[in-house]
Amino acid sequence: MEQNTPLQISFDNLSYAVKVRAKSDQAPKTVVDRLKSVFSKARYEDKVILNDLSGAFRPGRVTVILGPSGSGKTTLLNLLAGHESSGTVSGNIWVNGRQASGASIRQLAGYVHQDDVILPTQTVREAITMSIILRPPPLSLVPPKSPETAVASIHELREPESNPRDKDVLPLPATTKDQVRHTGAQSKRNDKDAAKAKQQARSSHAIQLFGLEKCQDTNIGDSSAKGVSGGERKRTAIAMENVTQAPILFLDEPTSGLDAHSALMVMYQLKAVANEGRTVVAVLHQPSSEMFEMIDDLLVLFEGRTVYLGERAEFVDYLAQLGHPCGMYSNPADHVFNSVLYEHLRGSKRMGTQTIAVERAEQLLTQWRQSPGAHKLQQLIDAPTLAPITASQFRRTSPPLVQVKYLTKRAALNAMRNKLVVNIRLAQAVFFGLLIGFVFLNTQDRPVSVQRQNFSGALFFTAVTQFLLSILSVVNVFTQERLVFLREWQGGYYGLPAYFVSKNLVEVPIQILMPIIYASISYWLLGLRSDGVKFVIYTVVCICLNLCGFSFGLLLGSVFKNMSTILAALPGMFLPFLLFGGLLVNTGNSTVWLRWVQWISPIKYGYTAMMKNQFTDYVVDGQPIGDAYLEQVDLGSFSIGINIVFVLFLAFLAWVSAYIALLYLTNKGRGDPVKNNPKKLQQELLGAPDERFAQSMSREARVNHTLSSSGV
Repeated sequence: MEQNTPLQISFDNLSYAVKVRAKSDQAPKTVVDRLKSVFSKARYEDKVILNDLSGAFRPGRVTVILGPSGSGKTTLLNLLAGHESSGTVSGNIWVNGRQASGASIRQLAGYVHQDDVILPTQTVREAITMSIILRPPPLSLVPPKSPETAVASIHELREPESNPRDKDVLPLPATTKDQVRHTGAQSKRNDKDAAKAKQQARSSHAIQLFGLEKCQDTNIGDSSAKGVSGGERKRTAIAMENVTQAPILFLDEPTSGLDAHSALMVMYQLKAVANEGRTVVAVLHQPSSEMFEMIDDLLVLFEGRTVYLGERAEFVDYLAQLGHPCGMYSNPADHVFNSVLYEHLRGSKRMGTQTIAVERAEQLLTQWRQSPGAHKLQQLIDAPTLAPITASQFRRTSPPLVQVKYLTKRAALNAMRNKLVVNIRLAQAVFFGLLIGFVFLNTQDRPVSVQRQNFSGALFFTAVTQFLLSILSVVNVFTQERLVFLREWQGGYYGLPAYFVSKNLVEVPIQILMPIIYASISYWLLGLRSDGVKFVIYTVVCICLNLCGFSFGLLLGSVFKNMSTILAALPGMFLPFLLFGGLLVNTGNSTVWLRWVQWISPIKYGYTAMMKNQFTDYVVDGQPIGDAYLEQVDLGSFSIGINIVFVLFLAFLAWVSAYIALLYLTNKGRGDPVKNNPKKLQQELLGAPDERFAQSMSREARVNHTLSSSGV
């Protein structure tokens, strides 16, 4: 395997600011002033989150960022990891002396969020294995030759250039190619089995490393379904990033919400990761004394300013030099909060003002910049490690076909494990089929006027339920998966096309099966025409309406974040479709300037298709009443087939719109797509170091030359 180069992250004069609404100097006194403030153009000002930070995070060490809430800890982590792009960034960032940005570091780093978002129905082992399959670590093995290449190689060896003296040489047996193909196919199967065994071995190693043996076959769970504990979930999330073998690992408060033992276990495992030569940077909220002793380097932030950045072992001595000695049995992490950062509030029961906090931060920053530790840090920034970054260190994703295959399998397992959801869908199809069937039971035996009314009402109810229930079933599931999708997409597990295709491959068969069940029950109970072709058309219309509802459900789930917002927006979309569905308002009887709504209503097209399927050439007691009734209700001149096509067309439009909405959602906040192109970012990191470090690079080259000359 190619030796990975340890990576050092350096930053100098790094600042970050966001736009916030400017506060008015004077509060509005009158109603007129309030109205003016509402309709006047809002003024915005810059709020500085990080102020002129300089530092370096070294490989093979666990660097911890400490500070009170609002000090900029997570902002700094997100900025370096490429998860923050809404504000203004100034200053320089380097990786091994190469100019970098958060977007480029993202190509090299794993990120563990504070909140662990993992698909609840996955087991611990499945979640870790998924990370291995979809984000494979760098491989050292050269891929074996394909069967075709093997055949060509054999012929090159056994069929040299033609020579007149070689006429008597026996030709290659005809069966050799078949044998080679068989051997190649067997080799492929063996390679596939070997790759699977290797994935399982990696997964087992991660499970053992992070102490997850007891819960490896337990579902992750969520608030509604019990699963693993909080500590086990957190360690699973860290393991999922660790197995990618990313040379840099960022963690946002990995011990928050954990008991003391679980938090200490996490620190032990982070030390094990750092001992592999990787760069580990974590934000911790309030580490215990035992955890504090395990830290290698420490960065303390206060109001976006540096209070200390150096070795943890030198931190207590530095505080003593400032006149804040730490007691022998005191936790330095508690001491820095209680006696250093908030010294001006000691003994006070009130929180200080923002102005006082900033003044204290500036005072601590000045003291830090004048310290020997700050000068030592600046030397590390000015003379960083300049070893070249290797291509194998960049994070990889599996091919699209592998993504689709795995995600389809996972989505199918997720659907089967969500037994309640599947059972409810099945119960709905059976219940509403029986309900509509028994309400309008044997309508064909009733008077003509009753048949018209009952069939019209039953078919309209069918169109509405097939469309609406499909929407509700999709948004109920998709809103729960939406956050998982975004988190996994941000983590580089897969692309949007693979997810979208797999989602449809699993959901569409369900959307076809449920209306078949409904139609099989309701059609014969209603007493619709006893014709197999008519029944098939009725079933096809129900399927198309379900698929259309599925597409609209995907669209709503892609546009809105949560179920409450969707339920608030759904009536605004659904009720116009219902009103212009063909039963309440006919084509020629509505207000002229509102008639266009009927042409975008899937209910109208589905209802029209079913009505024409039932009443075209419909005869009762020898009298043709169907055509006259269709003329009376005026549902339009489109045939059954055209109406079905329009339902599918609207489904396709909603389906494409859902994809575009998800595409916008995933691209939101990524910045300039040209500037942040992964290949371009990787080429920049693979290039020469910054000219700023030319003198350091020359000195390093001279040292290497001296060592090589002396035989070292």
